[in-house]
Amino acid sequence: MDLPEAATDEPARARCSFRGKAWFWGPIAPLVVLDLWSKAAAFTYVREHASHARRVDFDFLQVLGDRFGFALVDYTNPGTIWGIGQSLTIPLIVLRVVAVGALVWFAGRTPAARRFQQLVIGLVLAGALGNLYDNAFMPNRGVRDFLLFFYRGEDGVEHSFPAFNVADSCITVGAICLAFLLWREPSHKSRRPAKGAPQ
Repeated sequence: MDLPEAATDEPARARCSFRGKAWFWGPIAPLVVLDLWSKAAAFTYVREHASHARRVDFDFLQVLGDRFGFALVDYTNPGTIWGIGQSLTIPLIVLRVVAVGALVWFAGRTPAARRFQQLVIGLVLAGALGNLYDNAFMPNRGVRDFLLFFYRGEDGVEHSFPAFNVADSCITVGAICLAFLLWREPSHKSRRPAKGAPQ
């Protein structure tokens, strides 16, 4: 017997709802506060210890022997990842605002039972809000980055990973987890019984 097509759809996907979404809302405020506090604290420390603030000849915390290091810096980035789009600050802000809206909509469409998916969406949203705060309130609208990891080769040349912050970490970890979840999720079409199939 064929079932009406509507009866085979997931009810949770039929509407946008935020009931039972504590796993989505829960991490947002604490992570945004952590991001903003850590930026302010790191920048204050770096600027009070000027010798740490410049990429040339700074002190660093050794991680593994004398090859891998970590330093606090006071970089501001008006662009996006890897420093791309330095002159496109306003369009990037608009795109980030649109992304925030899309994340909220996506969270509303996520079934309440999918707690981990809610959590990772909240993680990405927290990171986006933390960086948007900098876009809105910092003098040059640049995002504050303060964590710098680098590797010192046998020839003495240093190779660094681009400076980042807590918000960037939230976005990266959340986006990777979300991509994995969406990749693992079977398509909506494949969950629908074929017409004429025995029920």
